[in-house]
Order: sequence, then structure tokens, then C-alpha cells
Amino acid sequence: MEILGYIQNRQILYTNILSNEKWYEKLPDNNWVVFTIGDEKNVKSESELVNHCLEKNVSYTCSAGQLAESTELEFDSGIVNRTILEEEVTGKLHHYEQSPCTTSHKNFSEGFWFAAVLASDSQKHLDKVICTDFTTRSVKNKLKELIEKINDGWLPTDEEVEEPEYDN
Repeated sequence: MEILGYIQNRQILYTNILSNEKWYEKLPDNNWVVFTIGDEKNVKSESELVNHCLEKNVSYTCSAGQLAESTELEFDSGIVNRTILEEEVTGKLHHYEQSPCTTSHKNFSEGFWFAAVLASDSQKHLDKVICTDFTTRSVKNKLKELIEKINDGWLPTDEEVEEPEYDN
């Protein structure tokens, strides 16, 4: 995992999960946000991404790119399935306020800004944003550019849709 920079008190990290098979070994154990970027339907990668993030107690998920809605739905399904299993095993009702929040964003820059600046948990201090790229073309350079812009006071546009800018 590569450190791209900081926004306020949050460390921004990046990994492309298609080129780094062991990416999930570096995930934090708690108090973090995942920002996902997908461009082509890759059910295996999307499912593995969701499972590894939920296993590592992700607090907030923000999904962007062409698969934003699909990935958010995958996270929501994973959260519900784990909750049902937990309730069946323990016999106790789950406290949903302890479940990760999920969002999807059609505007790439706004989605990253949201993940880096606004995503929060009233019970935890979220100090890391893990940008998990499962595109074939990479968005790392655009993320670096956005970190600089956000730190200079930039705010996202009101454009409903903004596709990611790819490195190649």
C-alpha cells in the first residue's frame, strides 16, 4: 500500500487490488474508510474486496466509478448477511448503528472528497482512507491531484456525473 498524502488528520493510502494480490494484508483493523473505484464488472474482485474490508472492520464505504452502485450494493448485502449470521449464532439482536455506512457517488471527485473529508462515525475517529482501485487503467495520479486541491481548499462541483480520469 502506498501513502499518497494527508487530508486534515487522515492518511490517504492507495492500492490497485488487481496488481497486488496480497493488498488486503495491509488493511487496518478498525477506524478506517474505504474508497473504491471500479471500471469493469469483475465479480470476483468486487466480492473479495467487500469480504476483506468487512473482515477488517471498515467503518465507512464510499464507492465511485462505473461500478459505484454495484459495489455499494455488494457492501450492503455483505453487511446484512454477516448480521443475520451473527444474530443466528449469538441469539442477540444486532445494533445497526455499529454497522458500516455505505455510499456511492457518480461524481468521482466529489466521492473522494466525501470519503476524505466528511465520512465519519460518531463513535470512532476515522484516521485512514484506503483507496482500493480495481480498474485496469489506474486512478492514482488523479487521487494525488485531488489531495493537493482539497488541501488548498477546493470543493467539488455540482456536476451530477464526473467519470474518473485514468492514468493510462
